[in-house]
Amino acid sequence: MKTFTSNNKKITIKDIAKEAGVSTATVSRYINQDSFVEEEKALKIQSVIEKYNYKPSRLARGLKIQRTMQIMLIVPDIKNPYYAKMYDTVQSLASKEKYSVILYNTNEIAENEFKAINLVWELNCDGIIFCSVSDNKDIINAMKRLNKPIVCSSGFDMNSFDTVHGKPPGQGMYIATKYLIECGHKSIAYAGGNPNSILNIRRYSGYKRAMDEEGIKINKEFYYCNSFTLEGGYQAGEYFYQLKNRPTAIACANDMIAIGIMQHFSSHNINVPNDISIVGMDDIAMSEIVKPRLTTVLNDSSEFASKAIKLLFDRIINGYDGAPREEFCSRKLIKRESVSKLNN
Repeated sequence: MKTFTSNNKKITIKDIAKEAGVSTATVSRYINQDSFVEEEKALKIQSVIEKYNYKPSRLARGLKIQRTMQIMLIVPDIKNPYYAKMYDTVQSLASKEKYSVILYNTNEIAENEFKAINLVWELNCDGIIFCSVSDNKDIINAMKRLNKPIVCSSGFDMNSFDTVHGKPPGQGMYIATKYLIECGHKSIAYAGGNPNSILNIRRYSGYKRAMDEEGIKINKEFYYCNSFTLEGGYQAGEYFYQLKNRPTAIACANDMIAIGIMQHFSSHNINVPNDISIVGMDDIAMSEIVKPRLTTVLNDSSEFASKAIKLLFDRIINGYDGAPREEFCSRKLIKRESVSKLNN
């Protein structure tokens, strides 16, 4: 950004240094926060900067250190508060390193993921945080060809990138389903997102693991998958509503699905939890304000964002170039009012 004095002369670091009575190197250190600057000198520099409303050139700094000072966060559904909260945390942490964050929402569409990756190449972003419900091998290979630091929300099968995820896969749904079983439920359904997505496959595996451990046979009618959205949840509610023999409880792959189901049931006078129990996954803010408040499993997107940024900047700024690493996010049951206990 160009900034001019009253006579239209562009202010430079040399001008700042001359008026503040310090060296240009000291001004550079102060602006870039590369090392300590004595308080007296720092105050003089800041005073001159404010006097002329000087804004250092972001592009020039980026060229100096051979970075563009921007990263991209790719998410599948920004309407989901889980990803909105993630972006907020990523942006806050990135700004501390003077980085901007470009947000790209794919709406769970593979073509859009390719577009996002192409945009990373066009803009020469310094790195990517990639959240996808897919494990499309072509997309994975496209990211590998970028040859840039990348952190993913899933390990994929190729294990090519740093990842942040739960362990073992599907642990959140396992915890949710085990809780329903502990409450006396055996007729438990699963409501998921895109049935072919890696995220849905892993979350269903957690549900299945809990059912298998208790020797509970899974009713094929008690499986419905559509999308990880409120709309997908509402349609799941319609599906379960029309069943002749309904389940006593539903384990939902995320809170958006759970809330969508609850909306449908409410409009058809099905009481949660008296008629049917619901448990979600993620613990988004909406889960605390719906009626009844949603029992769910904590999957904190801020925790994901913090660990992802640390891994990413370790490569971009600190120069780590070793093997892919894994960080794990905690899972914790949050008991509220959407689950009832059965008297067996």
